[in-house]
Amino acid sequence: MRVGRRVFLTTASLVAVEALLAACGGSTSAPTTATSGAPSSAPSVAPTTAATRAATAAAGASTAPTGTGVATVVRTGTAVTPSGTATRTAPAAQVGGEVVIYSARKEELMKPLVDAFTVKTGVKVTLKSGGAGELATLIDQEKGSPRGDVFFTTDAASAEGLRQKGLFEPYVSPNAASVPTEFKATEGGWTGVIGRSRNIIYNTDLVKSGDAPKSVFELTDAKYKGKVAMASIREGSVRLWLDSLVQIKGEEFTTKYINDLLANGLKVLPNHTEVSKAVASGEYAFGLTNHYYYAIEKNRNQNVPLGLIYPDQGPNDIGTLVIPLSVSVIKGAKNQAAAKVFVDFALSPDGQLPLTTQENEFPLTVGTPLGAASAPGVRTIGEIKRPTIDFAKLAEIEKRVVEIFTPLLGAN
Repeated sequence: MRVGRRVFLTTASLVAVEALLAACGGSTSAPTTATSGAPSSAPSVAPTTAATRAATAAAGASTAPTGTGVATVVRTGTAVTPSGTATRTAPAAQVGGEVVIYSARKEELMKPLVDAFTVKTGVKVTLKSGGAGELATLIDQEKGSPRGDVFFTTDAASAEGLRQKGLFEPYVSPNAASVPTEFKATEGGWTGVIGRSRNIIYNTDLVKSGDAPKSVFELTDAKYKGKVAMASIREGSVRLWLDSLVQIKGEEFTTKYINDLLANGLKVLPNHTEVSKAVASGEYAFGLTNHYYYAIEKNRNQNVPLGLIYPDQGPNDIGTLVIPLSVSVIKGAKNQAAAKVFVDFALSPDGQLPLTTQENEFPLTVGTPLGAASAPGVRTIGEIKRPTIDFAKLAEIEKRVVEIFTPLLGAN
């Protein structure tokens, strides 16, 4: 996710403040972007479109324009099946109320989870989407009177930074018991929900599986000269990968490694999608990217010539980095009970399923099947040897990583 990206309030899956007040009889706790007269520091608001209104109508939600031009949507317990047919479902355990979710995961990727949660519990959801850093800043600014209840982020390092500032409510979900220790704060400040691994992909028309590298550190070898591509440092997962290398191997080693890759002809592309497409087309034989870009390509076309490598899995190797997406209850949240129900749901099988349908990320709850995240060669969390990462240190390391590697790993 790019740094400095503008934050948008959702349209197809938000709940209007006015409608919530009418439905719940409560006082407003909605984000400033849901009402007119927001302070200048608040993120901008996405306008309502005809397509949005049509989509929300199909989903069985009511819409109405507000003074800010944002569509107001009230979920009514209606779900949309994969075929697009709306089906009204009787929730198993109605909780009711409302919850405001600040999400660093894109709106369209969160919508299946939010819809399933509303159907299951009857809780109305206001979803505000934006960059992880921008939302973290907003939570810090609002700490005297929080407008959000839940923080769902793609950057566990930013979540840990907020936890250290005391901005999260300690909550240990009963559903978090099978989440590996390294993917959750011990007192429940944040909990990993789904994950993405940092892999090598390769073109199977150009490379035999037996000739593929087993470690990311092999890619500096002359036999791979001019054959490797990766995304620029603007991608958050690239920065986290560099953060982890600095933490495990040290700054001097990591700097030399990246310089050696560049000297060996490493191609830096703007984003991960371009990396996966360049490898699939044969423009490059290898790519350093997240596993789900491989899974997306394979699920789109099983015949695409792509192979997947989990690097550094040997007994003396560092392991394959797994990046968690995490969820937290914001300290002082006005809707804490509903917020905790959302955390429980996101960690349940019913919540894990819609989370893995969009980008093929895998559950972090050990023993949960891959489901929609499955593709040939993709492993569950319990099958991946991983490095031990101290997320408490990553935020501090990242400042230095950005300083050192931004001049080296801009798209070339």
